Amino acid sequence: MEEIIDDNKPNLSKSVNVKMESSLKNSNNILNTSSPTAPHEVVLSQTIYQLKVILIGNSSVGKTSLVNRFMGHEFQEHYQCTINADFKIKLVSVDPSTSAELTVWDTCGQERYKSITRTYFKDAHGIILVYDVGNLDSFNSLSSWLKDAKNNSNLDPDIVLVANKIDLEDRKVSKEKGQKFAEKNGLIYTETSSKEGLNVDSPFEKLAHAFINKIKNNPDYNNKNNDNNLKYLGVTQTFEKNREKEVKCC
Repeated sequence: MEEIIDDNKPNLSKSVNVKMESSLKNSNNILNTSSPTAPHEVVLSQTIYQLKVILIGNSSVGKTSLVNRFMGHEFQEHYQCTINADFKIKLVSVDPSTSAELTVWDTCGQERYKSITRTYFKDAHGIILVYDVGNLDSFNSLSSWLKDAKNNSNLDPDIVLVANKIDLEDRKVSKEKGQKFAEKNGLIYTETSSKEGLNVDSPFEKLAHAFINKIKNNPDYNNKNNDNNLKYLGVTQTFEKNREKEVKCC
């Protein structure tokens, strides 16, 4: 389906063609039948949103481990403390016609670097707020982190609260307590274990779904509070990708 773009206002996304080759015969495929060994080509329409996501929370709650596990890396027991911030990029599929390219910023949790961390809230579409279920102080600090997020964000980001390290036997913060905090503050809640690789994709997928649902349910989201300065323009532009894979029939 061809999407009509209004050139008079910023665009969050547009449909692009993704060229793929497949040996599957179904109603969505355009088959090349000129040769029994020729690859079969199908052209799909895909919308790709670009989202900026930042991770916040106290030092040593497992932010870096969570990002690395999401990227497909093995768990490491020890990491050097993140200084300033680091970022990684990964494409997340939301549905057959929609994906989100997440630029994930892992920020420092030390108090002395908080003034630097606050600068990363600008233009963030999603925030992942992490605490360690074995560290009560990290849970008690959530209100302070949440206040920073709300005071320094300009795009009304969705926020996921992550209870990390649920593999710990000596748990200090119960699931019910975490859920209650999330409900009280309008946050999305999930529990993870970077060490065991449990639910490590969940926070990122939840943000991608929440943002795209926001766009679909509120087409004017891009124009809200922008003061005609087009500050959203280009943040979520889509791009074309040609993915080709040789598939031989039979």
